[in-house]
Amino acid sequence: MTTEYTSMNRAPHTLHEALDGEDFRARFEATTGRSIVDLVDQFVEPAAPKAVFVAGSLTLGMGASGSDVDMIVLTDDRSALKKGQTQVANNAQELEFSSASDLLLPGIFLTVNAGVLVDLHVAITPAIHRVYSRLRRRGPQLDETECRTLGRLQSAWLLYESEGYMTDHSSLLSDPALPVYCCTRDFVSALHQISKAERALERHDIPLSLSHGRESVEYAYLAYFSSEGMTYLGSKWLAQLGHARGAPERMQRHPLLAEGVPLLFPQYTTDNEQAATYLRQVAKFLTGLRKLIERKTLFRIALHACPQAHALT
Repeated sequence: MTTEYTSMNRAPHTLHEALDGEDFRARFEATTGRSIVDLVDQFVEPAAPKAVFVAGSLTLGMGASGSDVDMIVLTDDRSALKKGQTQVANNAQELEFSSASDLLLPGIFLTVNAGVLVDLHVAITPAIHRVYSRLRRRGPQLDETECRTLGRLQSAWLLYESEGYMTDHSSLLSDPALPVYCCTRDFVSALHQISKAERALERHDIPLSLSHGRESVEYAYLAYFSSEGMTYLGSKWLAQLGHARGAPERMQRHPLLAEGVPLLFPQYTTDNEQAATYLRQVAKFLTGLRKLIERKTLFRIALHACPQAHALT
């Protein structure tokens, strides 16, 4: 009896064991029986200039044997999408979505290939360049779609490109503006959260105070990971303190990262002083993590230049 795989019922694979793009491509083609180019040609005109990347949890070493495959296809214009856009049937094996930011992502497609779920995003390269231009202006603001797309690209593996496609677009994979923006934004959010926690405690609202304290720690970790070039980790970010590729070595190099983990799980208390002690520990952790981040000159300059980042010294 042949198993009918769906987006919810997937086959195990070894794609999470890949160490680079070449290794991933070979594993993917052996597992699914189709090439990367064949898969992309289902959605994008074969003649359209393009580059194809695998991104997300697999490249960050956070995947597992049932993880879906996040792919990003860069192309020059939405006209590269096949007319109609595709023949996707919108069933348990194929789904097509529209994006709230279709100037950046005109096509989002999910397909099941021999039990492997592929989440393929078609992104417009000039639109990504425009986002980076905005990052260099005063007071930039990126939405979730922009952060996710740009962040995933910076940790992605190239699988295929039309001849010379990335020659003029290589900065998209290494532009420091995104890590600086994300790091600064998240560290400021960490400061805002601990400020809210302190105000909640003044009102003797201990549950709310502990919740804001925990969020402060999480934002601080995200700021640190952004300074390490991992600007979009998604909901699995804790894997970078656990099983992700390179995580044990990172924790050993910087013991502070391990020391902060218990702060993510504060024990509920009805005692104001115990809650106050917890918030002091959070504040100490934020100060230490900021010093770790500021070992990198670019991030030290950015944090010192941001007025909102001076709330905690």
